[in-house]
Amino acid sequence: MARGARLGVIVGSVLILATFSASASAQRGGDGLYGRWDRGLTLALGAGGGGTWLDGKADPNVLGEARFLVADTAGVVLSGRWGPDSGQHLFVGVDLRPLFPALFFLYKQTWNEFADLLLQSIFFEIGPAFLLDGDRSVGLGVGFGFALPLYRPLTTVRGLWLRIATRYVNTDPSYRNTQPTEDRTQWTLYATFVVRLGFKSKLGSWDPPRYRPR
Repeated sequence: MARGARLGVIVGSVLILATFSASASAQRGGDGLYGRWDRGLTLALGAGGGGTWLDGKADPNVLGEARFLVADTAGVVLSGRWGPDSGQHLFVGVDLRPLFPALFFLYKQTWNEFADLLLQSIFFEIGPAFLLDGDRSVGLGVGFGFALPLYRPLTTVRGLWLRIATRYVNTDPSYRNTQPTEDRTQWTLYATFVVRLGFKSKLGSWDPPRYRPR
């Protein structure tokens, strides 16, 4: 079996198992906020693997990442990727998750915890990718993905998640007038297990009084 096919089988198996596990453990009803106002600052630490496509073949990668988010709406991401043939890069970018505020303020939640959290976890990221190749190459990185809640206690430890995402990195200089001598654009598909830590903030104090005092 080709290396790319083996990678696809592994990733597919992980997704199926994770989906069943998440569905069984996160079917509670919810209020649409899911503790965001109580612990509005989140640090998410993840590690996992994936594949970077080179000439139609998947080069296996190891990935590590850290994301710092405010109310699960926006934040920053630091992510490293290592591969034997695709090289290494360090991505520093902005993480945007527009569906949580959009669905919450438009009152469009499903009121099912698993479904709401999955939809609200959809993210987009953009920022520079620094190639650790000795040439000080810098490219543009763009990515998107979502996360499945596997286990989610409402404490400082906000739970274990499985993030499925892809990232595109282009390090081909825009000023080049000739054809590049090598392919400097890469797509990476990856999955990481993420531990989320929640920290208390004063977001809840922004909520205006809803009742007139007597």
